[in-house]
Amino acid sequence: MASKTAWALAAISTLTIGLAGCGSSSAQSSPTSTSSSSPQVAQAPISGGTLNVGIDSDFVTLNPAMSSALIDRQAFINIFDPLLKLSPTMTVEPNLVTHWTITNGGKTYTLFLRHGVKFQDGTPFNAQAVIYNWDWEMNPANASPRRSNLALVQSLSAPNPYEVVVNLKAPYSAFLSILTGRTGMISSPTAMKKWGSAYGLHPVGTGPFKFVQWIKNDHMILEKNPLYWQKGKPYLNKIVYTPITNPVQEYNALVTGQVNVIDGVPFQDVSSLSSNSSLKYAEKPGLGYADMELNTQAAPFNNVHNREAINYAINREALNQLLYFGHAIPAYTQFSPASWAYDPKIRVPFSDTLAKEQLVKAGNPHGFSFTLLGDNDPITIQEMQAIQSELAKVGITMHIEPVDFTTLLTDAINGNFQADLLGWSGRPDPDQNSYAFDTTGGSFNDPRYSNPEVDSLLLKAREASSQSVRKQYYDQAAAIVLHQAPYIFLEYTPVIQAWSPSVHGFTVYPDGLMRFSDVWIK
Repeated sequence: MASKTAWALAAISTLTIGLAGCGSSSAQSSPTSTSSSSPQVAQAPISGGTLNVGIDSDFVTLNPAMSSALIDRQAFINIFDPLLKLSPTMTVEPNLVTHWTITNGGKTYTLFLRHGVKFQDGTPFNAQAVIYNWDWEMNPANASPRRSNLALVQSLSAPNPYEVVVNLKAPYSAFLSILTGRTGMISSPTAMKKWGSAYGLHPVGTGPFKFVQWIKNDHMILEKNPLYWQKGKPYLNKIVYTPITNPVQEYNALVTGQVNVIDGVPFQDVSSLSSNSSLKYAEKPGLGYADMELNTQAAPFNNVHNREAINYAINREALNQLLYFGHAIPAYTQFSPASWAYDPKIRVPFSDTLAKEQLVKAGNPHGFSFTLLGDNDPITIQEMQAIQSELAKVGITMHIEPVDFTTLLTDAINGNFQADLLGWSGRPDPDQNSYAFDTTGGSFNDPRYSNPEVDSLLLKAREASSQSVRKQYYDQAAAIVLHQAPYIFLEYTPVIQAWSPSVHGFTVYPDGLMRFSDVWIK
């Protein structure tokens, strides 16, 4: 697996900024909300027009095989059609793969490809293109972050141009879900060979929009793909992405009409959105969460009772109200309410009494001290200060050390920390949110946590074919991880996006990706 710095931390930088500002006063009881509007007569889509999109940071690379940043996926989802797609409820559905079979005890996947699809450069999309991409990603010399997703692949073959046979070393129930993301976004082999290491500046996929121009830190332009396999789509002629790193300025750009859609709303502004008839918005539970990581191999967190004391001492609902204006949901596991593995019964109470009992068991009745690393931005510092205040009530002294994001990630990977404040943007299959984080030696296991029972449960979960059976394993593992507390889960973060009433056909997804193939503007 790629290190968490690659997948999670770039994602968390975006998350943390957005984290401190989105919310809904009734997020837990009513996790999905939308702007109020009177019923409208369905209108036929209109072709043409330019959609101006505000995003919270600039893209890093437009090569899905090399991307590690969450923001890149906003472009990918419109340039590249994934092999399989996600529904708004995060269900895996056919796309470029029209159907599939699973045989050999869950170790052989046969993928049947859609006929007649072309890449945006006119070359054919076929089984050989898929295998070319995956061979490239599995080659260690290319250092692709996608290599971890394909680690269980034993062999690939193409019996015909529209059939890919994937033989795995072991059953892997999350494999289809992985094909909805960057691993399933297939690039034109012709373009990859032509541009080489510069391909990230010249992407060619099969999606509804083709790449035209990218002026870094200013804008990126996509145009309608005339070769798109879904006839009549997309409706838009052009998309212009503009990075606006200040959340308030991004929101103001929507209010003033500079952009038509934004990828996030400052939490403090959501309440005003609900009464603003000149804008539309939707709020849904996201797949991601924020958490503290505790280094289980170093004092004081090599003592499980010190870790559990922090678990009880943090008032998650108070953090939610202070930082998210009530729009987040207190978190206790790696599975958010947007996941089928979520179980609201797996939780710990907020209790200073129980926290002090754990301190006594740890041999520290008067508390202990430690240092928390966090990103050096105002919102993260505010969250650290709030946690510091909570812990002081039970005698735990927490020192705050803001660092630049690169240092934060490097220290997390290298184990050079007592505690850090990070998070995860989340993935649709629970395996992708747990296995690499919780198993012994897992690539995202910054706390160096090790528990043979958890290892066994998560392995059984990824090999089981039944979702109900998998959920039983995830429930058991999540309960163990919660009470052994290598992570202190803080909040599940919502996806809140807003747009102009002139924008039609836009749907907000729990993964936060803005899909524009069905969008039209009037």
